Amino acid sequence: MKSLPYPAPVRRGFSLVEVTLAIGILGISILSLVGILGSTFQQVDDIMQTNRALAGVTRLIGALDNPRSIVYLTSAADSTVANAPTNYLTRGIPTLDPDSANPASNFDIAYRLLAGAKDNSSANAVWLYVYERKVVVASADAQVSGTNIQYNIASNPSVMEVASCKGNNDNLSLQTTAFRNVVGTPMRVRLSLSKLLVGQRFKLDAGTAGATGEPTTTDKWAVGSTLPVDPRQYALAYLPVVAEFFPHDYADSTIFKSREEAPVLVQNIIISR
Repeated sequence: MKSLPYPAPVRRGFSLVEVTLAIGILGISILSLVGILGSTFQQVDDIMQTNRALAGVTRLIGALDNPRSIVYLTSAADSTVANAPTNYLTRGIPTLDPDSANPASNFDIAYRLLAGAKDNSSANAVWLYVYERKVVVASADAQVSGTNIQYNIASNPSVMEVASCKGNNDNLSLQTTAFRNVVGTPMRVRLSLSKLLVGQRFKLDAGTAGATGEPTTTDKWAVGSTLPVDPRQYALAYLPVVAEFFPHDYADSTIFKSREEAPVLVQNIIISR
């Protein structure tokens, strides 16, 4: 007599509820991972922007100590490569160094540039740009191809440059950055007088009969106060300013001057006589 074999066990599939739960758990896991990655990418971008601003601080301090090194860019720099290397600041704004026979000191030039920046409003603040650019020069690694000289861009040095675009409505355009071989994202810097001036006797008693030549006791600086136009009437041996760094997104100045945005770096700078 033959014994009948046991029937093979029946494998039961996943139910619709189980499949739905599995998909839901997987979806939540993916969304959590995407959220973590998005936050990580944002943190990495913030760190890169901050590092770029920190790299520009030293160059900005040097430029304010010697404002004749600040490049002055106008709208003409948007048109051709030949116009991109324009004048320096004192040539672009002659009122900063008005007497050619007796050149002004570096402090006087910086003072005239910043004296009106009594607060960081769009009407008063001074805007500068700090960026890194490749210096393309004739070198031994340049190769002549027909009538054109091809430079090895990767081998050329880079420099940090500070520029004023006052002659172009404070706008640094994408065309100008291309002509000047700008590397990475430029930083725009909003400069205004520091609150370290609050309460300081900033004005000399001079120019009138009976003047003492000493700081006046009645003129004490408050936020929004106007400094003397003539730097010789300024009583202090230093000028404190606040520099706020923003990544430049090539927005029009009428936009970025009026919108509220948090700077990636705020730096107090002291300009000494």
